[in-house]
Amino acid sequence: MAQSSTFVPVTSAARARDARFPFAEHPKGWFAIGVSSDVEPTGVKTLRYFGRDLVLYRSASGKAFVTGAYCPHLGAHLGHGGKVEGETIQCPFHGWRFSGDGSCVQVPYCDKIPPKARLDALPVCELNGVIFAYWDPSGGRPTNLPLLDETGWTPGRVVVWRNLKTHVQEVFENTVDTAHIAPIHKGRGARIIGKPVLEGPVLRVDIEFEASGEIVGMPDQINDVLLQVTMRGLGWTLVETHVRNVDVRARQRIYVTPVDDETVDIRGIVHVRATDDAAFTEELSRLFYEAYVEDFAKDFPIWENKRYLERPQLAKGDGPIGLYRKWCKQFYSTTADAPLPSSKARSLLDVLEPARRRLALVAESLATAVQRGRSSPAASMDAPRADESRPVAPSRAGEGFRVETVAEYFETLEQRFVPAAASGVDAVFQWELGGEGGGTFHACVRDGSLSVHRGAHEKPTVALIMDASSYVRVVNGDLDGMRAFTTGGGKVKGSIGAAMKMRTLFPAHSPAA
Repeated sequence: MAQSSTFVPVTSAARARDARFPFAEHPKGWFAIGVSSDVEPTGVKTLRYFGRDLVLYRSASGKAFVTGAYCPHLGAHLGHGGKVEGETIQCPFHGWRFSGDGSCVQVPYCDKIPPKARLDALPVCELNGVIFAYWDPSGGRPTNLPLLDETGWTPGRVVVWRNLKTHVQEVFENTVDTAHIAPIHKGRGARIIGKPVLEGPVLRVDIEFEASGEIVGMPDQINDVLLQVTMRGLGWTLVETHVRNVDVRARQRIYVTPVDDETVDIRGIVHVRATDDAAFTEELSRLFYEAYVEDFAKDFPIWENKRYLERPQLAKGDGPIGLYRKWCKQFYSTTADAPLPSSKARSLLDVLEPARRRLALVAESLATAVQRGRSSPAASMDAPRADESRPVAPSRAGEGFRVETVAEYFETLEQRFVPAAASGVDAVFQWELGGEGGGTFHACVRDGSLSVHRGAHEKPTVALIMDASSYVRVVNGDLDGMRAFTTGGGKVKGSIGAAMKMRTLFPAHSPAA
């Protein structure tokens, strides 16, 4: 590991106390500065973080290093023309070479190396496809980051938001700010389960809430979401999301890195638990990622225009913001002049919340594809499940189109069809139902018209595959379709987006009901 930083910290005297973020310094800890694919072996990349110009380079052996950008000889920038030689980086101006810990190891035209000729260097570690640098102006010893077990998870989908005008502490304050979930993310009943757990630089908190399916076009779908959040300092957060009513799990990694006093970069990496159907898993992964990206960004206008208040006027129901801010203090070396350093963590929940909602939405997406949702059980593709721990819409499985066989279901399909919901739709929906009483059917929908056919279509837009008796139970609301599909009781092939339309195209009750 490289030698600790020797950068000189900026004191609070250099900052105006009326600044938006009147913190005396950048918090110490591990911060993401890139993903592994950002720099190839012998590659050099320019960076600006912690208010400093830096270079990231990968040696010939593949190890990543981060140093100050300017050569101590005559100030040339190593990121503009500098190159990697073996395990060192060479200055483009006079050819001086430096090792990863910042030491000058060669002056090509002189045998004696000036004793003070060295680059400032930051400790670096690379885990789970992310490159981290440890920032601590006081030269403290880095703690270890955990290696995450990636078994059973999809490859991470990465999004990077650059130069957001906020502070790292603000971003993660949302982790405990449950009151913002309803107005920003339209979640209901958000609450912290138990008490946050504080263990040195680690903070853990569990949050549950009900997420609307509005983000995926299903405003009447409600999902039961649990978020288990772990923060390690102010730059590293892991959110384990469980959409409990459909047993879908996802993971969001959130990394926030200070660029300067009032600007950050945020990296999000999204995974979902793999199923035994590769195509279905890929579509699920895409939906969760797109939902996360959209929902997370809803917090940006707030963060970029709000101001950190050292003494906020809190109300009951705001969540343990004071506890979070006290925990944050340990990450600042200069505490005498720093404002109770913990009010800039306002996006974790937003990060989480979006992630949760993404997950929930994905679940809804799937739900649309296979279950009737929670509002009406006998839908063509889904079925509600009453979760004893969360309020849900009452089941109406006994009303309307309850069926005994698959054949009865397809006999009522034209009655279920809602032409108004099919405007602009051009798709083929196929059911492949095995076992006794099963069969293959497909329905062609085009601009408000419907035709139902026996047998398989040559190129269906989406196909639902399930045992016939199980599907009848799904239609009648006796079996949770979403759970059945995500746990191997059924499969979806093709477009989940098209599957999501099925609930509105073929609701449980006829339009006249």
